Amino acid sequence: MKNTFSKSRLQLVTSFTHSLMAGGIILALAPQAWAACTYKVTNNWGGGFTGEIKVTNDTSQTITGWSVSWKESGGTVTNAWNAVLAGSNPYTATAAGWNGTLAPQASATFGFQANGTAGAPKVTGSLCGTAASSISPVQSSSKSSTSSLQIPNSSSSVKSSVATSIGKSSAAASSLAAERSWIFEESAVGFCGNSGVIASNHSGYTGVGFVDSENVIGASINWSISAGSAKTYAVKIRFANGSAATRRASILVNDSTIQSVDFPSNNNWAQWQTVTINVPLKAGTNSFKTVAETSDGLANIDNISVTGNGITPAACPTTPTTVDCNSITNQPILRVAADGSGQYRTVQAALNTLSNSNTTPTQIRIKPGTYREKLTITKPLVTFCGETGKTTSTILTYNDGASTLKADGTAIGTSGSASVTLKANDVSMENITIENSFGVGSQAVALLAQGQRLQFRNCRLLGNQDTLYTHSGTQYYRNCHIQGTVDFIFGAATAVFDNNTIHSVGGGSALTAPSTEQAVPYGLVFLGGKVTASASVSKGSVALGRNWRPYGAAAYIRTELGQHISAVGWVKMSENTLDTARFSEYLTTGAGANTSARAPQSKQLTTAQAATYTISNIFGAWTPSYSK
Repeated sequence: MKNTFSKSRLQLVTSFTHSLMAGGIILALAPQAWAACTYKVTNNWGGGFTGEIKVTNDTSQTITGWSVSWKESGGTVTNAWNAVLAGSNPYTATAAGWNGTLAPQASATFGFQANGTAGAPKVTGSLCGTAASSISPVQSSSKSSTSSLQIPNSSSSVKSSVATSIGKSSAAASSLAAERSWIFEESAVGFCGNSGVIASNHSGYTGVGFVDSENVIGASINWSISAGSAKTYAVKIRFANGSAATRRASILVNDSTIQSVDFPSNNNWAQWQTVTINVPLKAGTNSFKTVAETSDGLANIDNISVTGNGITPAACPTTPTTVDCNSITNQPILRVAADGSGQYRTVQAALNTLSNSNTTPTQIRIKPGTYREKLTITKPLVTFCGETGKTTSTILTYNDGASTLKADGTAIGTSGSASVTLKANDVSMENITIENSFGVGSQAVALLAQGQRLQFRNCRLLGNQDTLYTHSGTQYYRNCHIQGTVDFIFGAATAVFDNNTIHSVGGGSALTAPSTEQAVPYGLVFLGGKVTASASVSKGSVALGRNWRPYGAAAYIRTELGQHISAVGWVKMSENTLDTARFSEYLTTGAGANTSARAPQSKQLTTAQAATYTISNIFGAWTPSYSK
């Protein structure tokens, strides 16, 4: 069925906006503009369909800003591209920013996908376009009004609602106030490369094509996104997967893995689907990356759409954003080599040259080797720097356990067992392994960290029970591997674990044992990363945490949890109760993410609550250089 308007035009009156519904379409434009719009179904597979709406500026004047609304009789629209979708039947689509200005005779076209059945006349043809209509000027008013209008049709009369308003009181204005989306197309600003090709051999894509990645693990696509403020944004990925199996990808934001996403197959490379995820973006420029986790590579990716005010594409970086400690040249460098090729054979010997009141940032560069030293670090402003890519072969190790006896015959205790004891501020470590090789049977700390502004990157912390003692202060760990058995991350510090692997090498009651003080808002915070286990660790046998002190706090944000994590998730320690503990999760994934069975005292954070778990909120004035 066609609804016809004279000269295929809709006139809008100066100083206010008319919205005209004709056969289910409302078109709103700037004053003194004419336009025509068409609606058609582009694909119909029974259980769903795709459609396309085209807006044309059929006048001699340039227009800025447009929106259309329509109502489906038997379908539910799930997503749109090249426009910002809002509403729930009727739906409203507004210009996507880059296609909002139309020169004379220029057109903007956007598409959408819907579940359900496409029903006439919404399926079969034009919803606005070629019939006669006239609209009388509306008297000036500060209120919106609604009236009825009979619009002639080639076969019948269609009764439509005409909404007229002045200023910002109209429904169209309200829809424009909603958060906007920016669609990132291939070969446009914000698209920063891929390990594949831009292809166009399957229909239904937007832009100039889609990304067909290499069929390998690690195939990737990169985008650069500018956000107006630090918060969580919805990112919709439009994809096709006509293969026989689901394809999985890691999602990385600013080089940190936040989650894995499945792209299910529908056995049709020309039938496009979408998946929406929530991602944390910082204010300013962010990198967004998809990386294939399967040997088939990525699904075909058409575009991503990021929803939120202040979202725009950003220029792609031309240089690496991460600066390794080995690239720093403006600090004194002390060189340690176990083979005698450096200034010092031991780390302790290099440390002994510095004062406990050191005020000069200093590098201690450590060549690969095994350094069997029981270190106590009391010198501030020191960076312990292993060679790039040599983390596994640069090892600081010792083998004391809590039961090891001192000269007087008494046990050294948990704190005394540490291979490396760090009691200083402003210390950094990178590309280094710290190990306690005592084995099982006693608490045996690899690293005891006590101080303000301590940071670790690309490190390995190896032990069994009580591997990492986050004693106190503020600490930041990024891209590290931390392994143990029982309570192997514990203590009272405010510590952020950004994109780390937390690995259970044997059975144990819990991964963490925070002893956070009641007045401290954050305890142990895990941002992204993975919780994994050796094959010997039983399914459902390990809790995420237990409270060493009554108000212990731990949170896992977008962390992938292995099957060894227990359904209850959180347990109490000794005489403590979970009623006072502060244990929470947000969008955890994987076989261990059984949130419905969690301990009732734990919390599943809302999106707003999770958005407060940022580096700036957690650490205040300190921004770790390793987080940039």
